[in-house]
Amino acid sequence: MTYEEALEYIHGRYRFRIKLGLERMRYLLEKLGNPHCQFPVVHVAGTNGKGSTAMMLSAVLKKAGYKVGRYTSPHLSSYCERMVVDEKNILPERLASLVTRVKPVVEAADRRPEIGGATEFEFGTLLAFSFFAEEQVDIAVIEVGMGGRLDATNVVDPLVCAITPIGLEHREYLGETLEAIAREKAGIIKEKRPVVTGLQEPGALEVLAGSAAKAGAPFYRVGEEVRFRLRKADLTGTYLELQWKNESPVPVRVNLLGSHQAANAALVFGVLHLLREEGFAWRQEDLLAAFNEVKWPGRLELIPGNPPFLLDGAHNPPACRVLVRSLEELFPQAALTAVIGVQNNRPVEEMAGILAPKLCKVFATRIPDPKTALPSRVATAFRSHGIDAVEVADPLQAVLLAGEENPPARAQLPVLLTGSFYLLGEVRPDLLAGRQAFS
Repeated sequence: MTYEEALEYIHGRYRFRIKLGLERMRYLLEKLGNPHCQFPVVHVAGTNGKGSTAMMLSAVLKKAGYKVGRYTSPHLSSYCERMVVDEKNILPERLASLVTRVKPVVEAADRRPEIGGATEFEFGTLLAFSFFAEEQVDIAVIEVGMGGRLDATNVVDPLVCAITPIGLEHREYLGETLEAIAREKAGIIKEKRPVVTGLQEPGALEVLAGSAAKAGAPFYRVGEEVRFRLRKADLTGTYLELQWKNESPVPVRVNLLGSHQAANAALVFGVLHLLREEGFAWRQEDLLAAFNEVKWPGRLELIPGNPPFLLDGAHNPPACRVLVRSLEELFPQAALTAVIGVQNNRPVEEMAGILAPKLCKVFATRIPDPKTALPSRVATAFRSHGIDAVEVADPLQAVLLAGEENPPARAQLPVLLTGSFYLLGEVRPDLLAGRQAFS
C-alpha cells in the first residue's frame, strides 16, 4: 500500500461517522496485542489549549532525555503530523505500512454487526498506539479527540490526567450545558490517578472536583496548587513565573504568543511535578530550554512577510474569545484584515460577533472539507456586525486578495487567517514557501 492509498483508506473510514464508545476500541486493541498498554501515558482533555499543552509537555520530556510519543488532532498540512516521536512526524511509508497491518483486523470487525466499523478517528488512534509501541517510547502524550468519557483514546490508564479549560463545544454529542460537557471531559479521570486542571468556570470545576473525589484521584488546580504570574505577553513571547505549591517561583519565557499560554504552561508545570513523583526526572534547565524553544504551528503563528500573516485555528466561540484577547494584547487599537473559513456545524454567527470588534475587513472563503460553511454564510454573519465582507471561494485566492488589500500604512499589521485548522493547513505551505504571490 502506498502512502496515498493509505490516506485514502483512512479518510474512507469517515463513512462510519462519529460513534462514541469504547467496546469496539478495546476489542480491536486486544486483536492487535494491546499496544496501548506497552508505554506510560499522560492523557490530555479539554476544549481549547489541548494541543499547546501536549506540545509543551512533550518538549520538556524530550529535553529531559526521554523518547516521547505525541498524538494530537487535527493536523494542519499532513496526516503524519498527528503521530510524532521525539518531534519527528511518522514517515509516510511507515504510516502506509501500519495501515496495511491494521486494516485486516479492522475489516474483520466491520463484518461483525455486534462490533461494527471503526471510525476514521478510531482507526487513527489504533495506528498511533501501534506506532508508539513499536517505537518503544518511554512515555506518550495522548490528546483526546472529542469529549473524554467515550473518546477512542480513553482506553489508556494514564500516569496523570490533564484537563484544559472547558467550554461549550460539540453540544450535539456532549451535552447542552457546561456542566454536562465537563462530565464528559471528566470521564478520563481514573481511579487514584492524579489530575491537574487548568483554569475553569465554577460549574465545570465543581464537576471535575466531584469526579476526582469519587475516583479517589488526587486533584490539583492551576491557580491553587500550581500558580502563575504573567509578566509580559507580546510579539517576542510570553513571560511569566511558575510556582508549584510552596516552592520558589521559576521565571520562564514561552515561545508561544498570547497570554493564555501562561495558564497552559502552568498546567504543564503541574503535570511535570506529578510525573517526577512517578520517576520521570527532569531539571529546571530542561523546562527553561524547552519552553524557550517550543513551536506549535497554527496557534497564533506569525509568518513574516509583506504583509505578515497571523495564523490561528480558533474554531469555536471560546477559542475566538481567546484570540480576540490576544489580538488586543498584541495589536492594541488596531483592526485587522482577515481570511476566514469555518465548518458548517460551527456557530458561525456567534463566532462572527466575537471576532468582529478586532476586524476591519473579511474575506470569507471555503475550507477544504465537505463540511465547509459556504462563504455566503460567513460573509453574511460578519456583515450583520458592520464588517465589509467579500466572498472568495478559493482559499489561496482569498489570501492573495487579502494581502493586496493591506495598504502600506498598515504594512506592519498582519493579515489574520482563522476559523478552521483545515483552512490553515491548505494555505500554510504556500505562505512558508514564500511564493512570489504571497510576498
